[in-house]
Amino acid sequence: MTQLIKNKVNRLYYLHQLLQQKVVTLDEIQEHYSKKEVVKSKRQIQRDLDDVFLFLQPDEVIVTHFTGKIKYFHINKKPSVQKEEKDTYTNPFPSQFYTPKYNATDEPHLELIQNAIQTGHFIQIGKLKNDETGDNYTFSTKHIQIIPVRIIQHRSSFFIGGFNKKENSIVFYSIRQLDKLKTLTEKCLPDLYQAQLEQELLSRFGITKNINAEIYTIKIEVAYVLSDFLENHFWHPTQHFSKKRGKTILTLQCGINRELIGWLFQWMYNIKIMEPPLLKDYFEKALFEITAVNQARKPVVYRNIFSKTL
Repeated sequence: MTQLIKNKVNRLYYLHQLLQQKVVTLDEIQEHYSKKEVVKSKRQIQRDLDDVFLFLQPDEVIVTHFTGKIKYFHINKKPSVQKEEKDTYTNPFPSQFYTPKYNATDEPHLELIQNAIQTGHFIQIGKLKNDETGDNYTFSTKHIQIIPVRIIQHRSSFFIGGFNKKENSIVFYSIRQLDKLKTLTEKCLPDLYQAQLEQELLSRFGITKNINAEIYTIKIEVAYVLSDFLENHFWHPTQHFSKKRGKTILTLQCGINRELIGWLFQWMYNIKIMEPPLLKDYFEKALFEITAVNQARKPVVYRNIFSKTL
């Protein structure tokens, strides 16, 4: 093992131990490194946070959240089922809800992408399957070459965030969409696109593509009982809850996309869209399509309400 690799392995070991112990910020990780006589920039620490998944145990997952503008990191332990009755509370049974089924290609693809990021190489997707994020809705779905920038974990699934040079655009694809993935010999500089990728993520609600480049002030009235649940969960870095004349108002600063519409629908009649009018229009358009399908006025086929052809 070269000294460079050995140093990195040691760093990731220290980082894994720290994340197991407590919730930390980038500054606290940097301070922890210095105590171990490791001096690294915050940019390098970000890369280490991307790589530390290699040290995760099968029952561990990295969790991030924001408080204001400060980002926090820690490791959550997925509880295992215990036979002894005394452990049923401390080790509750996981529902597995929204957990992707095992796919034999996921780990090799993640490793290939991570190596390409570290070594600065383009990757090529032989074929892009389905339309999970909307980023490939109007693009070509074959022989896509991108600069890999970061692996993102969202709703228990992994996504690659990268720069599509041909389309001059930041894109996000689910790992499960990728077919015939390979590393190219052409070199690139992933770090140059980190800030652009982070800004694009901030502009989106979740990870699906926005309908346009606009950032909207979104205001949602939330029913009293539901408001407590929403306030105690992370949804977007800009989320803000306020009280107005006895009503709870959730405010977001982001784009409008498919994931936002779907998220609003899960709260059914316990929320009300206050603004912008465009979000109301898309919500009602989706409601019309749902009603049309369930009344057999339209067939059950995949469609995207953000497509001009619908």
